[in-house]
This record gives sequence, structure tokens and C-alpha cells, in this order.
Amino acid sequence: MKFEVAVPLDGFKDEKEFIFKKVDDFFSTITTIEEQKEIRLMSFGALKNISFTLPDEFMNKLEITNMDDISIYYVFVLQGTNSENSLNTFSPIILNNKSLKMGQIHLDANDLGLENFDALLPKL
Repeated sequence: MKFEVAVPLDGFKDEKEFIFKKVDDFFSTITTIEEQKEIRLMSFGALKNISFTLPDEFMNKLEITNMDDISIYYVFVLQGTNSENSLNTFSPIILNNKSLKMGQIHLDANDLGLENFDALLPKL
């Protein structure tokens, strides 16, 4: 399914469209049209949910009128070993499945009450 970029994604500011492909219940990919660069995504529901509010400007750009129309994904960076994998929990990608528009939002840990989140993570 092809999505139009309404709010740019980190590292892909010039991309206007991505192809979305669901791999399974937890993982999906988006791929750039021209260069075929792939970004791995993990479903927002795969982990404990973080509650946040989308700003009106963001909702307008993605033409979100019903929250049931959106899907939320974390960018998942796959490394050589499982202990080196990473997940960007504070910059999810939002897809509007109705308007076929997408964008990335940057959340503030302090606004979410998670200012000490990094201190909770184990040191590797």
C-alpha cells in the first residue's frame, strides 16, 4: 500500500511516498519508492503502550478525523545480535489508513512523565 508523506521522516526529508508492507502481527516495513531503502517497523501494540496526544497541526496534515483510522509504529533497527537491536520509542511513525498519509512525530519524554526513562534501562 502506498502512503504519501505529510510530515517528513528522520533521514528521509525529501521522500514523498513510501510503500507499506505488513510482515506479520508485530512487524512491517516501509520502502522508499526511488532508492528502495527499507525501514523496519514494530507495531505500537507489540509493547506496553505509551499514551500521548497528537497535536492538531499533525492531525490536520495527516487528515486524521478518527483515531481508529491510524496505525502507530516504532522504527526498529536490526543489528547483528539481538542485544544490539534498538527501537525508537519517542519518534513513532503514524499511518492514516484512510487518507493514506503518514508522518513521524517526536515525543517529549518529560511531557509523557518519562523523564527518567533512560535510567530504568539496563546497562549493557
